[in-house]
Amino acid sequence: MRAPAEWERHSCTWIAWPHNKSTFPSSIIGRVEETYCEMVYEIARGEVVKILVNDEAEEERVYRLLDETGVSMRAVEFHTVHTEDVWVRDYAPIFVKNADEDFLIGIKWRFNAWGMKYPELARDDEAGLQILKLSGAKPIHSSRVVEGGAIEVSGDGQLLTTEQCLLDTSRNPGLRREDLEEEFRRRLGVRDVLWFEQGLVGDDTDGHVDVFARFTSPRTVALAEERRDNVNRRILERAFKRLEEFNKKKRAGIEVIRVPCPAPTKVLDQHVPLSYLNFYITNESVLVPLFGVEEDEEALSVLADCFTQRRVVGIMCRELFYGLGGIHCVTMQQPSTR
Repeated sequence: MRAPAEWERHSCTWIAWPHNKSTFPSSIIGRVEETYCEMVYEIARGEVVKILVNDEAEEERVYRLLDETGVSMRAVEFHTVHTEDVWVRDYAPIFVKNADEDFLIGIKWRFNAWGMKYPELARDDEAGLQILKLSGAKPIHSSRVVEGGAIEVSGDGQLLTTEQCLLDTSRNPGLRREDLEEEFRRRLGVRDVLWFEQGLVGDDTDGHVDVFARFTSPRTVALAEERRDNVNRRILERAFKRLEEFNKKKRAGIEVIRVPCPAPTKVLDQHVPLSYLNFYITNESVLVPLFGVEEDEEALSVLADCFTQRRVVGIMCRELFYGLGGIHCVTMQQPSTR
C-alpha cells in the first residue's frame, strides 16, 4: 500500500459545512461561510466537492449560497451526514492505494477529539465512518488514534509528525515511536518517519505538523519561520535542526524552504494562531490562507515558487482560524485511481 501525496490527482475533496456556533459564533459564521464558498469555487474548478450537511434544509441553503457565488454546481455533491464540527482532516479516513494502484483503501483511525479535549466532538468519529462508506474504498480499521493533520506524507515513503501529538498519553497510551512507525509502514507504505519534538504553541491540536511543516514535492519541505523573538521561533529552529539531522542520517536530499509566520492577529478580541502552511493542494490550485497582514504577499510568493504547475490562490481566513484550524484542517482529498 502507498499513501499518495496531496498533489497527486484527486477524484474528489470532502468537506463538512460549518454550523457549530461554539466554534464559530453567530457574529463571524457568515464570514466563515463566505470563506467556504471561495474554497468550494476554487476546488470545483478541477474536481468534485462532496459536502456533508446535517439535513435537507441546510443542503438547500448551502446550494443557494454556492450558486450565488458562481460555483459550478455540476461538480458539487451533497451528502446528509450528521457532523458536530468541520474538522474533516482529522476524522475522515486517510486514503491509500493498493500495490497495483488500481483501487483505494480507506484507513479509518480512531478519532477521540484530540485526546478528549472536546468530548462532544468525539462523535465525529462516526461521521468519518460514514465518509469511508460513501467513498467506496475498501475499509481498514485501526485501533490507533491518528488525526490527518498530525501526519504529512511525501508520496514516496517519508512521513513527518510530532512526538508531542502522536505519543500523547491521551491519544495512544503506552505506545512507542517504534509501534507507530510499524503501523505507518503497514498502513501507509512509509519507509522513514521524521519525528519533530513538538508543534507550535497556540495550536490547540497538541502539535499537528500541518501548521508548520509541509511537503511541496517529494524532496522539498516548506517549514514555517518565526522572525519575532518568542517561543515558537525556538521551536521552529529546533525543527529545522531535526530536518538537517534527518537529511544527514537518511541521505534524504530534502531542500528546506522557509515560509514566514504571519503577524499576531486578533479576531473577536482574541489572539488567533495563524499559519500559511495550512494550505490545501487541489487538482488545479493551491489554496493558501491569508490574514490581511504584511507577510501575506511574501508567503504567497514563496509558495508560488514551490508550486509552479498550479495556480496559487490566497483566501482570507481570519474568521476560519478563529475556530483554531484552517483550510487544510477542513478538507480531505480522495485520490483518483485513474
